[in-house]
Amino acid sequence: MNSFLSAVGRDFKAVFSWLGSSKGQKTITAVEGTAAAITTAINPGAGEVLVGIEDLVNLGLKSVVNAETVAAAAAQQSGTGAQKAVAAAAAVAPQVQSILVNLGVTNPTASQVQAITLVVTNALTAIVNAFPTPAAVPASTTAA
Repeated sequence: MNSFLSAVGRDFKAVFSWLGSSKGQKTITAVEGTAAAITTAINPGAGEVLVGIEDLVNLGLKSVVNAETVAAAAAQQSGTGAQKAVAAAAAVAPQVQSILVNLGVTNPTASQVQAITLVVTNALTAIVNAFPTPAAVPASTTAA
């Protein structure tokens, strides 16, 4: 059985076309910021950290999808999970370090950064892989 993530890797063009479309951007914009705005109103420091975590999750998801897409383009999707995980983690680690500093950890250790980075990338990979492969979407609906 193919996972949603492997299908995204194979059909990334349609996904990125939708994300870049006006419909995709409206959907993203409508959802972004609500939790952060409420949290910031109640506790500005927590709001700042929450924005960092939202950015981390978004970056992590993009990194996971990008690693899968690169593997698909190279016809190396199968058996390359470890290499894809390393690629995704490398993109996420600097953001993790920044969030730790914002939380007051003055000198985050490599093991702290790595532990959180792996949790984020592994969790996002597991979430996306849990979805079944999507049915084919007609090309006319992907750009609207």
